[in-house]
Amino acid sequence: MALLHIAYERLVTGIHNEDTIEQYRINGLRLGRLLYQGRWFDSQALMLRETSQRWVAKAITGTVTLELRRGNDYTIMNTESPNLTYEAERLTMEKGDSMFTPMDRIGQLTMRNLDITDTRAKLGIYTETGLLAVGQGSAIPQLENKSK
Repeated sequence: MALLHIAYERLVTGIHNEDTIEQYRINGLRLGRLLYQGRWFDSQALMLRETSQRWVAKAITGTVTLELRRGNDYTIMNTESPNLTYEAERLTMEKGDSMFTPMDRIGQLTMRNLDITDTRAKLGIYTETGLLAVGQGSAIPQLENKSK
């Protein structure tokens, strides 16, 4: 069970941004307290569970490779997922066709572009899984899908 937790948390941290992970953990603490109090089927517990299942777990898919050693010692060898936030080509400023230029090193505000790009990708994932509807009457405007 512990190994499944390690692998799942590795995927969560690789796929979601810091704010989503923080909210996920806060909700987990609240849900744990409600479980301890025997209130698993109360409305607030149901809302917390649905939030985690719907907005966090839906995007989690992939493979985590662990190397196990004696005792409780392990090493995470590799993490693969089509939804990972990390893309090496987005993080370098050395290539000519990079999203950023050396001038972007000035100020932290320009780094928000990565978070906005990641959020846009998550909205695409949620649309593909049927969580969000795109079209007439939708609160989500149609975005270009650059992956196709």
